[in-house]
Amino acid sequence: MINIPFEKDRLEPAKKAHAVAVVNYVKSKADVYQRELYDNISKITQDDSDFQELKQKEDWNWLTDFILADVPTLKSWIADKALLQFEEFKTIYSSKFCNGAAVYVDKRTKYNAYVFCKNLGITVCPYCDEEYLDILEKGGERTIRTLEIDHFYPKSEYPALAMCFFNLVPSGQNCNGIKLKELLGMNPYDTDIESCTHLYPDFPIGMNMDNVAVSDCSIQFHPTKGMVQNVEKLRLEERYARHKGIAHKYIRNLQFYSDEKIDELVTMGIFSSRETAYRDLFDVPLPEDTDHKLLTKLRRDIVGK
Repeated sequence: MINIPFEKDRLEPAKKAHAVAVVNYVKSKADVYQRELYDNISKITQDDSDFQELKQKEDWNWLTDFILADVPTLKSWIADKALLQFEEFKTIYSSKFCNGAAVYVDKRTKYNAYVFCKNLGITVCPYCDEEYLDILEKGGERTIRTLEIDHFYPKSEYPALAMCFFNLVPSGQNCNGIKLKELLGMNPYDTDIESCTHLYPDFPIGMNMDNVAVSDCSIQFHPTKGMVQNVEKLRLEERYARHKGIAHKYIRNLQFYSDEKIDELVTMGIFSSRETAYRDLFDVPLPEDTDHKLLTKLRRDIVGK
């Protein structure tokens, strides 16, 4: 429902760090391991290069391109499931990437799932936008995380994709527990995912909210494209029933506090600025605010800010 990454300048550095760590790990392995991995990948990518020539030239693009394959490419690959059954990347994921804060894919860069999540800066579940994701660090105590790493294409079904960057989705425990091995329609890395829902109760825009009970303010997602499947499988409308009061508040405040009314309140000194008013009335963050709030998509669709 929310596009990853929330901050666009984070994506390229995060991709680079991920690819470098995986390449360094594979470089540390024996020649026979590298050759077998190349043979398996080349069947998927249809690369007919000579492995020894690539290795002599220190050309690891065949591996980097596989690990960083984009969302449409991953979707095309799963059509031939038989080619995606080799286990090397699933093993890296389980034994190195996601095996605790002090276990690393690449010891030189100290890279693992914790660093992956920090690099992306994801603190809210992109599947639902209603659960915080935390990495808890305190001196003298072990580092733990409250988030899961979901494989958009499950590693049990497509083990070869277990370390592909765009197949790794930081997610909340609720969404990960509901999704399990289900195939969803849209990946949070899809650039147009946010345009494929519009969260708003099904009553006429402009209805006087003083005449609408909170219980009648059911939030509908109005999904299109692959989000139809996401909303259904993750039961998002059912889960958002708990947020009727928030939707009611935003719509009521929007009706009462027009831009002109807010300007008047700023002039009266009730609010120090329009930005402060929007933060207090609609939870719209100030530019200096660094925290990512829950229900950003709901607020954006209702308030338009």
